[in-house]
Amino acid sequence: MIYTQMMVSENHILVNRQEPAKILVLVPDLSLSGGVSGYYNTLKLDVSAGVDYFFVNDARNKKGVLLLLRVIKNYIRFFLLLIRKNYSLIHFNPSLDRKSFYRDALFIIIARGLGRKTLVFFRGWLDEYEKKIIKSKLRSFLFQISFAKANRYIVLSSHFKKKLLAMGVPQNAEFNIETTVADSRYVGELDLQKKIDSFVDKKIFLYLSRIEKEKGIFLALDAFKIFFEKNPGSCLIVAGEGKDLEAAIKYARDKHISSVEFLGHVEGEKKKRVLLQSHIMLFPSYSEGLPNCILEGMLYGMPVISRATGAIPDIIVQGENGYITESFEPHIFAEFMHQLACNAELYRTMAETNHRKAGNNYTTEKVRSRIIKIYSEC
Repeated sequence: MIYTQMMVSENHILVNRQEPAKILVLVPDLSLSGGVSGYYNTLKLDVSAGVDYFFVNDARNKKGVLLLLRVIKNYIRFFLLLIRKNYSLIHFNPSLDRKSFYRDALFIIIARGLGRKTLVFFRGWLDEYEKKIIKSKLRSFLFQISFAKANRYIVLSSHFKKKLLAMGVPQNAEFNIETTVADSRYVGELDLQKKIDSFVDKKIFLYLSRIEKEKGIFLALDAFKIFFEKNPGSCLIVAGEGKDLEAAIKYARDKHISSVEFLGHVEGEKKKRVLLQSHIMLFPSYSEGLPNCILEGMLYGMPVISRATGAIPDIIVQGENGYITESFEPHIFAEFMHQLACNAELYRTMAETNHRKAGNNYTTEKVRSRIIKIYSEC
């Protein structure tokens, strides 16, 4: 008798008489900075039996003809790989933006043309590009024959599920609402009581992301400047790299913003140090899905100050474990920072709440287990 039996563990995904299923996950070059790279670097799904990674780009900055040739080569590699290997499921990780839309639409069309099941995990979301898809007959058609034909979807909040259904994804489509991940490698070394006690002496704010205007770096610097004028015993650590790093360093210098430390890209011991010593996560990003840094801040005992964008309002409850606003005014963020700085008991409560909540839901182990369970359900 032919039957399908699905079992799941952190090391195996089993289907069809317990033969290992093969899952192909499309990821960016993992040496690049960014939330998707960080997510898969942390989960290490390719260590699990039956999960392979396919890199959709690389760290080399090619342009013009060389870029076109690389893109064509990637599609050919992908096509031949699916012919050679019997993957049961292809997992895509697009953002809803121009670059990802066209690139991943063609990958999905190839996968479906070869009869493979597809899982689409929408990571980032640009509202403006959503409007462009809806208004354009060409983009809308391309969306309908690619993304709207997936076998299952993962989204970061019910808000994104509603948007996809409104864009033409079938009403009976299978959805999972998931989170990103908090890197839990160093949490065993966290002394939360020591961190809470040290808050009295010096307030350390952490911006941990790509250094880009759209990620709120200049807004964070302006807010810290306002805050610092009344709270000189504090500092802002800026950890990350990106297209606006040099501009941000110059901005802080020209605006005479004191006590800001730019670390560049952090990993290993460097990342551990900033997570263990920082008290409050400051991340006023313009547009997000659900950034890893929010969950990492929570896991390492930090209240979070951010913007009400993407799935962040699903995670941060105003006044309970942090502060969020739709505003782009730096004085609003400075006021949130001041409220925490002046209330040690409030800081303690938020720090303990976030550490507990993230430990129960967002660690590497918890998220990896849920993702592999989704694979088994597919």
